[in-house]
Amino acid sequence: MDIAYQIARKKCIAAMISSFVVAVCVCIGVTMNLTTLYDVNFDHMGLRTFCMFTVNSNILCGIGMLMALPYTIDGLITRNYYMPDWMVALLFAGTTSVGLTFLVSLCILAPVKGFVLIFTGSRFFLHGLCPILAMITFCFFITSHVIMLRESVYAMLPVMLYAMVYYFMVEILGPKNGGWDDFYGFLTRIPQWISLLSFMPLTFAIASVLRWLHNRNCIRLQRREELLRSLDKQQ
Repeated sequence: MDIAYQIARKKCIAAMISSFVVAVCVCIGVTMNLTTLYDVNFDHMGLRTFCMFTVNSNILCGIGMLMALPYTIDGLITRNYYMPDWMVALLFAGTTSVGLTFLVSLCILAPVKGFVLIFTGSRFFLHGLCPILAMITFCFFITSHVIMLRESVYAMLPVMLYAMVYYFMVEILGPKNGGWDDFYGFLTRIPQWISLLSFMPLTFAIASVLRWLHNRNCIRLQRREELLRSLDKQQ
């Protein structure tokens, strides 16, 4: 077994284990929300939990991680660790979304509502553990190809779509007409223009950082594998 293959195998195993752990943690967090019919601090439990970006972003990320598992298993069998471009784009979008969830929870929600409240119970998984593990997995283990700049725009689409739905349900439809109340407070507790002008640039910034870390490790590992293969051929 050559050294280059050993490195690829370790990377493949790390991607498989970390993807599986993220998917399991997402299932635990979402299930806890679904089975909690009442929470004195949060109104949107049970089926209403699917209104929340926190839950939807984690589900998107978890689905992506689950779909990545067959490719990691195939990589171990065929000795060729590879993921198609659309798979990496899906993982990129899911990781960017949970990255936004983590940053908003840490920098906005936790200072307002308290760190213990925001990072305990199901929120420990959905606000903290899942996003952190997903970002580590995507940046350091899901490294089959370099991400282009335009893919950062694609990664923003889930956030953009949810923002449009949230604005329609809260501001246009309203809770009296079957819409949602402003449970995040981004349309009533702060000026709307701040929310409208800040979240998409913030999402792009998160995507850019994830893209930089992902590409940095991807290129580093590719160069290392090429060097080891060339040295192996010379022997």
